[in-house]
Amino acid sequence: MNRKILPLVFSVLFAFNAISPAYAAKSINDLKNDLSSNQKKVENTKKAIKSKQSEKNDQTEKKNQLDIEISGLQDDIDEVQSVINEKNAEINQKNGEIAELNTSIKKTDKQLKKRMKVMYENGTSSYLELIFQAKGLSDMFTRISIVEDILKHDKGMINKYQSQIEKLTAAKQMVENEKNEQLEAKQILQQKQSQMKTKKAEKEQIIQSLSSDIEALKKQEEEAEKAEKQIQAQIKAAMQKPAQKAVKYTGNGKFLWPLASYSSISSEYGYRIHPITKTKKLHAGIDIAAPAGTAIYAAEDGVVLTSGWNSGYGYCVTINHGGGYVTLYGHCSSLLVSAGQSVKKGQIIAKVGSTGNSTGNHLHFEVKVNGAAVNPRGYL
Repeated sequence: MNRKILPLVFSVLFAFNAISPAYAAKSINDLKNDLSSNQKKVENTKKAIKSKQSEKNDQTEKKNQLDIEISGLQDDIDEVQSVINEKNAEINQKNGEIAELNTSIKKTDKQLKKRMKVMYENGTSSYLELIFQAKGLSDMFTRISIVEDILKHDKGMINKYQSQIEKLTAAKQMVENEKNEQLEAKQILQQKQSQMKTKKAEKEQIIQSLSSDIEALKKQEEEAEKAEKQIQAQIKAAMQKPAQKAVKYTGNGKFLWPLASYSSISSEYGYRIHPITKTKKLHAGIDIAAPAGTAIYAAEDGVVLTSGWNSGYGYCVTINHGGGYVTLYGHCSSLLVSAGQSVKKGQIIAKVGSTGNSTGNHLHFEVKVNGAAVNPRGYL
């Protein structure tokens, strides 16, 4: 070898040895630390989601309560406005009566003034003269009767005038009272409208707060759909392996309940309407509530198709039982079997947890027949 090349070779080898530790594979301890760190992140995210969902529930409940209060305020406003309208109608009616009374009073006043002028010019002596000029007793009584009629007419005119004045005064007082009551009603109306404005602003703020999170919720739903597609793809790929194709179904159509001593279903299989996004989504399995670390059993003999992390399902196991039957066990805290491993009915395959898109410890259990999710209740 050329002596000039040797130093170059040694320098390259030295440089390679010097930098290679920086690119060396991680140790098991490093991987464990990374997994632990990732798990902590998942748990923190889960807690944040749970807190946010609880906050949303509180906000939604508060919004519903505000809707009730706003509806009640609207009823109050409508009632007060009705009173104001009634008062206004009564005031208009009384003002019409007052106008008629004023016209009538003016007419009566004119008549009285004319009559008083006559009485002033002639005095009461004219009545006596009229009587004394009578031609006989019969004529005198007739004249007395005429004088009485005249006096009665004058008195009636005066009484009518007084009555009209009293009615006018009463009508004006009633209008004044109605205006005062209407003013009070308007003040109440303003208070109710102010309360309504405040409640509506509060409701709008809540709606904006909820709306700002709808996109995040939709993203979670999209991630769940993505997780479902991902696990379906994994199952489909695994089913192509000769060992999986060779699995024969030996059961009787009934699977073992996957948890011992825990049978409370927190969420059933089926389509659900999200309370905020209003979207219709299929919950492809049943959620069985149980404490963290509870043993999960294989529902039937079979071969493990997949065993690992799926962002939506968290730590997840799927088992091929043959005959087109596959069971899925999601949100586990730990997995005790590996892909390709044969398992027996009742064998412990994982532990209950709350990994992935989960807000509490539970087992998400699915049954798939020929690739399609079915209601697990029909097979348990």
